[in-house]
Amino acid sequence: MSQITVNGVSIAYEVSGEGSPIVWTSGTWQPRDPWTYVFAGQLSASYKVLTWDRRNSGASDLAIEDAESEWHLWTDDLHALLQELGMSPAYVGGGSAGSVLSLLMAHRYPKDVKGLILYVTPNDDVQNILLPLAGAHYLCLAEAAEHEGMEAVIKMSADPPEPDWAEFTSWIADAIAQKPETRDRLLSMDPGQFARTMRKWAKWVASPRLYLANLSDEELAGIDVPALVAHGFDPWHPEHTARDLGRLLPNAEWVDFSSRYTRGEIQAIVELYAEGDVGVSTELAFRFPFCKDFLGRVESGQFETGKRTSSPGN
Repeated sequence: MSQITVNGVSIAYEVSGEGSPIVWTSGTWQPRDPWTYVFAGQLSASYKVLTWDRRNSGASDLAIEDAESEWHLWTDDLHALLQELGMSPAYVGGGSAGSVLSLLMAHRYPKDVKGLILYVTPNDDVQNILLPLAGAHYLCLAEAAEHEGMEAVIKMSADPPEPDWAEFTSWIADAIAQKPETRDRLLSMDPGQFARTMRKWAKWVASPRLYLANLSDEELAGIDVPALVAHGFDPWHPEHTARDLGRLLPNAEWVDFSSRYTRGEIQAIVELYAEGDVGVSTELAFRFPFCKDFLGRVESGQFETGKRTSSPGN
């Protein structure tokens, strides 16, 4: 794992393979996960693949700044990272939160983006999914800072109030575990400013247009690079948001899983998701042919602009 400083923040990253550049960002707020490594491994046979830990996750620095959202800071960092590594323009892709980041990247830094791979777009259900998500990741920490100060923020992150919040609330504790000096930096922060930033970031997440990177229809229409859009098979990444995104992007292809798999095979994947038992290799085998085919057609100049569905081999 390599480290590079961009925008005053140390970012952990890895580059593998040779060819046209691709950057892949993991879902949620987590660092690189097994899916990212396996997916990057497949791509690196033909492409130069960048994977990275965003600021505030994994082996990268924790660095909280007053920005419209954490995603805006991430896109600033990714832009600088691509410039430093000489990998711009690149195909930019990711799943869930990584999909949102990729979309925002194409809007804010269009010269960096050659194409988009937008997998498992998030839900638009504010009340049942997005607001609880924003609460678990940001708002609970804002409240701790307002009532008891930054020491309480660190304590809450190390010992989340509910077990199912741990994946989100523990991001500060995880950063301190990676780099103990982070603790002093946090304790020196103004609790009021920290809380205001967390509330601002929470508002950006708890939006019905999060899956669209909170961009307007007109802004989305201006993103004209080739894009591959695919839905998930769980309540957090439904079909309707991916279809909507595919409709709004002028050169997006919608992944039609039924073009390659039978109804029974698709239902089997749905059931594995429902049971929480879908393996990385299974998901990769299910999705990767569409990605490989898409990239091959864009690279060879055979991508059909305005096409609405994607099927390997078509």
